[in-house]
Amino acid sequence: MLQRGDGARRWAVVLAALLLVGVAAAQEPPEPTGAEWELRALGVPAGERLEALRAIADRRPVTLAIVGQGGVSASLLAAALGQEVAVEYRDGATDPEANTHDTQAARVILDVTSRLGVQVRLLVYHPGAPFSKVADAMAGAGAEADLVAFFQSFWGPEAALIADAIGAADGCLFISPYVEYAGYATSTCVQAHSAKPWAEGLAHFVTAAPVAFRDPGRLLTPAGAEEDTEVINFLAPSYYASGAGGTCPAGEVTAAVAAYVLAASATRPAPDEIVALMRETVIADEAALAGRLGWDAPAVAALLTQVTALAAPEEGPRKLDAAGVLDLWEIYQRLSAP
Repeated sequence: MLQRGDGARRWAVVLAALLLVGVAAAQEPPEPTGAEWELRALGVPAGERLEALRAIADRRPVTLAIVGQGGVSASLLAAALGQEVAVEYRDGATDPEANTHDTQAARVILDVTSRLGVQVRLLVYHPGAPFSKVADAMAGAGAEADLVAFFQSFWGPEAALIADAIGAADGCLFISPYVEYAGYATSTCVQAHSAKPWAEGLAHFVTAAPVAFRDPGRLLTPAGAEEDTEVINFLAPSYYASGAGGTCPAGEVTAAVAAYVLAASATRPAPDEIVALMRETVIADEAALAGRLGWDAPAVAALLTQVTALAAPEEGPRKLDAAGVLDLWEIYQRLSAP
């Protein structure tokens, strides 16, 4: 039988319990999103590690060029990032004032580099449709920039014009996402000319595929048809990659990591030195990756099984250059060592 006051006491206990749950929930850190997750996956969560990287990120500014047929909107970038962006338009390009694919790509790169403390000067090339115009833009960007990023696939016999322009600009590092087979053998796309340490390729041109936040345990690459012959140089964590063939965000994160290497190196590194450092420091440790990616052990093990199959296949050509995920923390430790 309830005594007077029992109901009030029970409600007080329930209320206290709810308050404790609320306090615990408030203390639980939110899941990182966007660049926060990408940096954690690169081994650089917010806090002491990020501050350590920022301390040496001002050794030199970085000039990044984006070459693409969508154009980049400086006004939308500034609004999205909450800060002014140093954008310079080349060869008659102007602000399209539209949220183009290239604008979105630039935002991802600059979101990561700004958190790292890297000073970036962005050059925008918006060439016309003929591949000869794209080749001219690649040549111009390669002559002026430290890094050139492009997020389109150029296929067919005339793609050789673009590849030749990239090949001649060997003082600059070119970065692109790995591409989907699209009716042509991938040996005829520009990305097929990327670096291949064991075969013919351009040492200053690399591709990337994503380790995607939304797809635990699955490496996002094209379907693997026999026509897919080009090499994936790097695997980069991407919060925004969302499906097979959607590899562009990996190129964006890879470009941000390369920009940090340029900014934080004691002396200005050559493109092949940037690539070598990134290649030598990739991480394939299951426990460390599980903590960084926020995935369970089976998902990480599945990812690394795919990494091994691409980097050291039992049969067929090698498809993966660096057998692991980009590791910015290890890169920082190399750069900061005496």
